Amino acid sequence: MTSQSPPTRRIPLWQSRLAWGLLAALCVALTLRLGFWQLSRAEQKTTLQQAIENQSQLPPLTLGQLQSDPSAWAQTHRRVQLHGEWLKDQTVFLDNRAHHGRVGFWVMTPLRVQAGQVVWVQRGWVERDALDPRKPPQLAPPVDGSPVEARIAPPLSQIFELGSAQQSANPSPIRANLNPTQMQSLVQDNVQALVVQTGPDGDGLRRDWFQVGLSADKNRAYAFQWFALSALLAFLYLWFQWIKDYRYGRQQS
Repeated sequence: MTSQSPPTRRIPLWQSRLAWGLLAALCVALTLRLGFWQLSRAEQKTTLQQAIENQSQLPPLTLGQLQSDPSAWAQTHRRVQLHGEWLKDQTVFLDNRAHHGRVGFWVMTPLRVQAGQVVWVQRGWVERDALDPRKPPQLAPPVDGSPVEARIAPPLSQIFELGSAQQSANPSPIRANLNPTQMQSLVQDNVQALVVQTGPDGDGLRRDWFQVGLSADKNRAYAFQWFALSALLAFLYLWFQWIKDYRYGRQQS
């Protein structure tokens, strides 16, 4: 006697099309959602970039205006004109900051704009010593009372730092990062804001800063790719589940 294998159960065509249709609909919905999310990110960047440009075009705030209205310090990217007493002994050098393809320091010095209030100033960039990277640069001290052209800056970006040693125990002025808490701990006065000094180079420092910009082109390109993938998935489903069978049926008839 020969054993016969049980006949395989064939899935009805309508069930197969339903299953593939549900899977295709899920994939199309997901890719569409990702495409619209990228468009929303592009819109956010465009709005933020416009706000930055609007702030930079406003007339600079004077120290008198900032003292009469302290809330004006929150106007990020707004130009300001400051003067005061430099706390030179508290200068910090932020290491591993690239500038036009070269590595060096951001020079950070607090400026006392009035009694009990200081502003941390990102004064400029200087290249580090090629022979001794841990050697603090020798710079001409800034002059007290001289006008400082700057713009109000957001908090500094933090770079990856190995170890968790307390910076306060390290006498070296060279640091990897400087966050708002550390800024306050280094001075006795109240820290009002962080500003980036602009204008011509000086004191051995370069101030041709990278222009703040938020391009939305990359997000629009990603959105186009997601929409194209969505259209491709829909086309493949229609082709293999409907168009191909329809054409094959017509040829058979």
